[in-house]
Amino acid sequence: MKRILLTITALIAVISASAAQPTSAALSPISAPNASDDASESIWEFWWGAGCNVATNYMWRGYDQSYRGGDALMFDPSLQPSVTVGYGPFYVDVWTNASLISNYKELDLTLGFEYENLSVTLYDVYCGNFDTPFFDDKNHSLTATVDYLFFDRLNLHWATTFLHSADFLTEGPRAGKRAFASYFEVAYTQPFEDVLDLTVRAGASPWTAPFWCYERDMESVAKGFNVTNLSLTLSREFEYGGITLPVELSYIYNPTTRYSYAVLKAGFNF
Repeated sequence: MKRILLTITALIAVISASAAQPTSAALSPISAPNASDDASESIWEFWWGAGCNVATNYMWRGYDQSYRGGDALMFDPSLQPSVTVGYGPFYVDVWTNASLISNYKELDLTLGFEYENLSVTLYDVYCGNFDTPFFDDKNHSLTATVDYLFFDRLNLHWATTFLHSADFLTEGPRAGKRAFASYFEVAYTQPFEDVLDLTVRAGASPWTAPFWCYERDMESVAKGFNVTNLSLTLSREFEYGGITLPVELSYIYNPTTRYSYAVLKAGFNF
């Protein structure tokens, strides 16, 4: 846990220095001779947002976080509030999940950078039933992600875990070495005028991922390359005053566990 805190502290220092003295590359779009001072000020300003979603199940990378083995799948509504504070393209986000039946809880602390079509994050996840001290690293993971959006339609996502107590290989010539459990996803969104958006996504573990990629019984780790998330999502956002009301319905199939889900999610953001 100390390594996680030191890593996050160092990143905060780098982000703070970058925000205080932005580089010429970062400012190039607003430093052109014809750019106005108002445009320059609008990029480097403080902002914030908050919201909450309610989901019929908490799904992550094709896995139901309420599932704990056996043939029974749980209908487990989850509350997922979040708060974000940012300065220009940099932000800090706090996101939580509270499952109402399984008692699964999660707290995500994220440091992020988002500029035009590029998004980079570093986030710490504290999960379980919160029955261990926060500074005990057994229930923590530190993951970095990179997203890039092409043509406002095609999103490529990569995530790699750098710190987690279970992220070690147990078999083969690299047994005992860190696995660097990873996940990549390709998602394409097709808007249909002002009616709804249709998103198709496919996600997989590129190599053995003991941190998160498990077989159906949730005990043995899936080996090698595994497709874990094939989904189809219909979504729509409604505006009411200054509040956004997103609603989405998803069908999700996990080829690794051979389970499928229908998930409804709705919430508000402001």
